[in-house]
Amino acid sequence: MAQQSAKTLWNNYWSITNPTDSTAQGIMDPGDLLGFQQSSRISSANEALENAQDYAQSMSNANRELYGDYYDTASSTYGDTASKYNDYLSNLENTEAYDPGTFEYTGNVEDFYSKAADLRIKNAMNALRESSDIFSSDYQDAMAAKQQALATEEWDKAYERYMADREQQANEWQMNANAGQQAYENAYNQNKDLMSVAQNAQDNLMNAYGNYINNLTNQNNVDTQNYSNYVQQVNANNNSAKGLLGRLFG
Repeated sequence: MAQQSAKTLWNNYWSITNPTDSTAQGIMDPGDLLGFQQSSRISSANEALENAQDYAQSMSNANRELYGDYYDTASSTYGDTASKYNDYLSNLENTEAYDPGTFEYTGNVEDFYSKAADLRIKNAMNALRESSDIFSSDYQDAMAAKQQALATEEWDKAYERYMADREQQANEWQMNANAGQQAYENAYNQNKDLMSVAQNAQDNLMNAYGNYINNLTNQNNVDTQNYSNYVQQVNANNNSAKGLLGRLFG
């Protein structure tokens, strides 16, 4: 039997159980007086109820399928991401804080003292001897002072090179330390963001599951009520049947 709309089925049932024409009401109806029309009317009413119940059940099945499709779509959308929450949490917990340590410089001034410094001092001293009066009373003092000045100059240059190298290495160390700290923060924030996304996916999935269960529960309640109404009405129809005397004198 082709499915009919709920409204059509109800109209059919109402017309059967609440006839308006004189023949259906049994006025001057010989068939009704003999008890045959009553059985046919109850049978038709019950058939209409059965059709309505079948239609309601088909709608229930369709609704359940839609609820299932809804949850399946939510699972396919959020399930994979939601399942990675623990992985992201573990990554976050196991991300070690970056520790660059302390800057250490192992160089010293001697490393930057020019190997040619002594030769330059020697050549300068020889040139001074050749241009000076070796018999002068202040000759030795002048030579010593000159040699000291030259040596001091060379050591000053060595110290400047030492400090420049130390500063360069310190800057490079700081750059590497900054890069390491930034890499740590990037990894930490990435895992934190991914965990947040996974948490949102879990929340969405749980909400979808809650909606799915609520929809099924509500549908079960509707189905139960519909079936209860159907059974009660069929019983009422059957119980409304009158015997022959009842129909003749009732």
